Amino acid sequence: MKGLVMRNWKSQTLCLVLLGGLVSQVNSSGFADEVSIPSKFNLRLLKDPTAYQALKNPQCSYCNAQHEKGFVRDDDRVLAWLRSSHDGGAIPIRHFLAATRVINDTYGIFFYDPDGGYVSSFERSRGYKHVYSFHGWRNGVMVVKGNDGSLVSALSGEIFAGPRKGQRLKRIPSLLTNWKHWIGLHPKSVAYRMYDGKKFVPVDLPTARSKGSLESTKNVDKRIDPMTNVLGVTVKNKSKAWPVGKLKGRHVFNDQVADKSVAVFWDGDSQSAVAFSSKLTDRQLTFKVDDDTNAKAPFRDVETGSRWTLAGRAVDGPLSGSELDWVNSLQSRWFAWAAEFPETSIQSASN
Repeated sequence: MKGLVMRNWKSQTLCLVLLGGLVSQVNSSGFADEVSIPSKFNLRLLKDPTAYQALKNPQCSYCNAQHEKGFVRDDDRVLAWLRSSHDGGAIPIRHFLAATRVINDTYGIFFYDPDGGYVSSFERSRGYKHVYSFHGWRNGVMVVKGNDGSLVSALSGEIFAGPRKGQRLKRIPSLLTNWKHWIGLHPKSVAYRMYDGKKFVPVDLPTARSKGSLESTKNVDKRIDPMTNVLGVTVKNKSKAWPVGKLKGRHVFNDQVADKSVAVFWDGDSQSAVAFSSKLTDRQLTFKVDDDTNAKAPFRDVETGSRWTLAGRAVDGPLSGSELDWVNSLQSRWFAWAAEFPETSIQSASN
């Protein structure tokens, strides 16, 4: 597996805080020409954008096969993608994203922002027309750069500068959880091959915000503590955040965002939050926590009594085998979510 390195030599001459600076468009040589961007972005750049080398299309295996090697801890944080072949898959962050920040893969494009406390996942372009690498920060939130020079919010997928300005990457169903919980749900789902454990050496996850993120942050939304763990949901042009980080045990929030009825699931043991549509075909469902069930399916719908997993799949009852439609959602820190969605509302974290 080769790491994909995208270099922009001209950008290394820019000052660290870009207040009225330059971005790049790829020219025929594969490097970049310079185009101007507005000063309002307060973009904080790495001095050397090649410090993180994005991965492209790592070799795949299965979770159960990689679990047997013992390289992944039960409590390792993973980004799990849902609703695809092989029951989705999981990426251990320490092994594949902590040192790279970006993966350009067949299954999607994955961005890890330790400052913002999230891993985002988006559809890849056909034929890898657009690939991405770490670039810097905007208002504390990680920015990635496409090989055409477009600058993209790693959190929202908004392309805010460059040739594709005004477009937005399409998010794919995913959730942030831990290895033990995910492999208990989907042991035959996809995982990247770890070989002998030396090819992808795990890197400890940062415990403090980086200087670049802090220095680029301004006008922090103080409605709640900036470092609070939230689940943010977007439907059409509406967004809402649920503060979940301090909740113990399991919780369900039956709510509405724009015109969509949603159910937010929270599992305190794995520190995992995700949102689904609470309407299954033409049937409206209401969800609750069922403390009498096992950890794999702790949620139950009131209407049929079927039990549901954190991944939105019914495992028994009249609806067994059914899957809820995932709703555009992301688990992150409040300051990062609010920076990208300043008009977001906040839902009280109570059932």
